Formats: sequence, structure tokens, C-alpha cells
Amino acid sequence: MKITSRFFATILLRSLDLWLVAALTIASFAVILRIGLLPSNLDHGVAVIYAPWTTPDQTMTRAVNAGARFVRFGGLDFIAVVEPDDPDYLKRVLSGPAILVVDPQVLAGCLARVIFQKVEVR
Repeated sequence: MKITSRFFATILLRSLDLWLVAALTIASFAVILRIGLLPSNLDHGVAVIYAPWTTPDQTMTRAVNAGARFVRFGGLDFIAVVEPDDPDYLKRVLSGPAILVVDPQVLAGCLARVIFQKVEVR
């Protein structure tokens, strides 16, 4: 079997197609999360999710500086549950480094129950 440049071109185009499909899938998933999980009622608070490497101090400062009152941390230190001061809070916080803003009830349903339980060592 003779390997030609046409063979390599075919392989290259097929792998490019696969990478394109993967990139579009990831991008559409991110857009669906960002838009689809927005909280409908800001009066019950919102959970603001930052990058996992964000420190607790940065998480609280960023969430509060956008115009909200800090309530508590989520199950992890890069998630802040806050009560927004006005309806424009979502736009302000999403224009910054926040990855997602979700309803705290959705967040509680998605995270493992183990995160919210206190572990006792005997």
C-alpha cells in the first residue's frame, strides 16, 4: 500500500472536522448554561460561580462589589450566594470574571450531597 499526500490530506481534513464539531459542542453547551440557568427571581438570591482557582476572598469581594449582599459560600469556596441590590446585578457580575450565575436551588440540586455535609473523623 502506497501512502500518498492525498491520504494525509484526507486524514487532516477528517481530524479538523472532529475538532470543529467538538469545539462547537463545547461552545453551545457553555452558552446554554450561561443563558439557561439564569435565576428567574432575584429576591431569593443568586449563586455566582467563579473559576475554581479563585480564592474565597476574591469570590466574596467580586460578588459584593457588583452590587449585592453576601449571604454565604456555596458548597465550594469559588461559589458565592448573594442577594442582589437591583435587577442589573446579573449584567454587571457576568461582565466581570464570573462564569455562571444560577439559582441557588439549582446549584444545590447539581452538587453532590457530600459537599454540604460535615464530615466527622473518629
